[in-house]
Amino acid sequence: MSVEPEPSAPRTLLEVATLSLREGHDLRAILDEVTAAGVEATGADFGAFFYTDEDEKGSRLDLFSLAGQGGRTFPASTPVRHTPLFDPTFSGQGTVRVGDVTRDARYGHNAHGGVPAGHAAVRSYLATPVRSTDGRVLGALLFAHGEPDRFDDAAQRAAETVAAQAAVAVDNARLFAAERAARQAAERERALARAATRRMQQLQRITALLSGTASAGDVITLVPTAVTDVVACHSAAVYMLDPAADALVGSGSPTLPPQVAALLPHLPLTVDNHVTEAFRTREPVCLLVRDQDRYPAYDDIDVGDIRASLAVPVLDAGGRTTGVLIVNSAEDAEFAAEEVDLFRSVAAQVSLALDRAHLYDAERAARRQLGASVAALTDLARTLQQGMLPRSLPALERARVAVRYQPATAGAEVGGDWYDAVRARDHVVFVIGDVQGHSTAAAALMGQLRTAVRAYVSEGHGPAAVLRRTNRVLHDLGHELFATCCLLQLDQRTGVAVVASAGHPVPVVADAGGVRELAVSPGLPLGIEPEASYEVAVHELALPTRIALYTDGVVETSAAPLAVGEEALRRALLAGAADVERLADQVLASIPHRLTDDAAVLLVDYAGPRVRGREVAVTLPADLRAVAAARRFLRAELGGWRLEEVVDTSELVISELVTNALVHTDEPPVVTLRYVSEAGELTLAVRDRSTRLPQERVADPEAPGGRGLLVVERLADSWGVTPHEDGKTVWAELTVTAPHAERMQPVTLG
Repeated sequence: MSVEPEPSAPRTLLEVATLSLREGHDLRAILDEVTAAGVEATGADFGAFFYTDEDEKGSRLDLFSLAGQGGRTFPASTPVRHTPLFDPTFSGQGTVRVGDVTRDARYGHNAHGGVPAGHAAVRSYLATPVRSTDGRVLGALLFAHGEPDRFDDAAQRAAETVAAQAAVAVDNARLFAAERAARQAAERERALARAATRRMQQLQRITALLSGTASAGDVITLVPTAVTDVVACHSAAVYMLDPAADALVGSGSPTLPPQVAALLPHLPLTVDNHVTEAFRTREPVCLLVRDQDRYPAYDDIDVGDIRASLAVPVLDAGGRTTGVLIVNSAEDAEFAAEEVDLFRSVAAQVSLALDRAHLYDAERAARRQLGASVAALTDLARTLQQGMLPRSLPALERARVAVRYQPATAGAEVGGDWYDAVRARDHVVFVIGDVQGHSTAAAALMGQLRTAVRAYVSEGHGPAAVLRRTNRVLHDLGHELFATCCLLQLDQRTGVAVVASAGHPVPVVADAGGVRELAVSPGLPLGIEPEASYEVAVHELALPTRIALYTDGVVETSAAPLAVGEEALRRALLAGAADVERLADQVLASIPHRLTDDAAVLLVDYAGPRVRGREVAVTLPADLRAVAAARRFLRAELGGWRLEEVVDTSELVISELVTNALVHTDEPPVVTLRYVSEAGELTLAVRDRSTRLPQERVADPEAPGGRGLLVVERLADSWGVTPHEDGKTVWAELTVTAPHAERMQPVTLG
């Protein structure tokens, strides 16, 4: 039974057409996506791209890219040899489609249905060669399904179109490699590199223009003018086959001489000229006007200023000639090989644009049929996505928080935006993030990342350490997706805000002084580089402040420039409603109704710092002198702060903390004293380079030591440990009273 291809195939093929525009021309990444697109377009269980090679045992097939199910059982560790099933495709004979290889008399003679031992189960089989623009077989795209009769004519056309795009990607990558090599050569080679760069840019511009066409008529009309303008040639034309008339019908640029343009409406294939020769031979034909007498048909034609003409065949996905691209030059010289390669690639893009145009109607019909089912699936996916976001946010003493999430209305996929707020000992950490793409995979990954970030924040890690550890988690998960994330750690009492970003927009704040960003050096998005590091920036929010953390869907739309969305957000923060919940509604209302991306925003109305205080620090020697030095430092500072009443207790606590640091590291410990007079809090902290956390234990009555933390616990009101990437800080808090505190001049905590 023949099964119709997945209705999403046309859209998949439309998206594949822009892959060759990707900056960097990473061939493996492009072919991975091409292979994945082929799996989706054909409805296969899995697909693979093989390239041909030779070794001492003869022809071999090497796996370059693999997509879909069945990858774990695919024999990728050793070369695959030619089999009767594989040979027609890799020898270039054409596309092979088998309804059931296990029952086909040509291939089903062994227990594996004509495929190598260890191969994933195959019943339906579809393979098409991938040819470069010069006709050479580079390899093949193979698609398979575990059930019989899964591929029909539409699936075959889709596979051949994907194979054509793979060939274009290879050619484009080859041009980019030539450009990069030329830049590293001598002055003569640098000139060639500049020419290669220009050709690559020309191809990209033409490809970009063609990607926006929707019908075959649009393609044929656009190409001549686009080629003339982009390449700066004399004139251009494109001829397409009219089978009913056994002739070529063309469209030309306005710069074509009148007698040449007169050939466009009807050029019989029986006429012998360089256009029809290129059509018949499927090879480019260059003609210098001084040699035009080799074609008698040109004897009475006035070609004006044209001195050279290049005819390049336009081939469809099956390698059949469907038309001819004509490029004319005013220079009396042969077209260089590099120029011929460029116009081969342009002709290939023309063919792909025509394929997309022919699939356009099928796409619209498929979308209508899928409308109801897609809507139901989307509602389900978004319900699951909403379930992974926090149900409630913590209640805060000096801040009110409002969050909003609005899914995109353009497209049926779900996104990976998320937000969170995590309460720690003396601060709260606000989180905003965005997983790449719109799919259930992105939404699922969002849930994993949110859990990881919350766990690391709850353990006491700072913003930079949280991003670094989450990045490793994402890399270990093996996802091809990446994510951006921003963390803001706010001390509600002092107004100190610590910000770190993994490729995400930084927070925007508004206070009596205006609107500004909490700038921080952005690190790489999560999942790009496993050993990426992240920086933090410390800001002081000295006034009542309104804070906004957001995803790019809040400010970036296809209908307006990014600067317009950013300015709208700034205005809303500065002049919006006094109530933070109403402000959140206003921010989303300012976004165009038809969102092209999910939008998440987390707003904070911070009442401003409650307390201010003093903080001093000193680095001690890395030996037993450190204990005495810490005591002298403490007595001097507490005396200046008029806190004589807690000097003795503080001496005992700091001595135990410093001694503990010296036991576990040979590097100098750092002692920090912080006093907040309004809160009556004195904090003693010792930072060392050991990642080993202190452990409480029951001391042996006969043992000389082991009572340090018991002493700290008995004397301090509270104590704890803050881990860092390069060590830890052990701290203790004491409650004090300061009769003369009103005479102190507090300084801002940094």
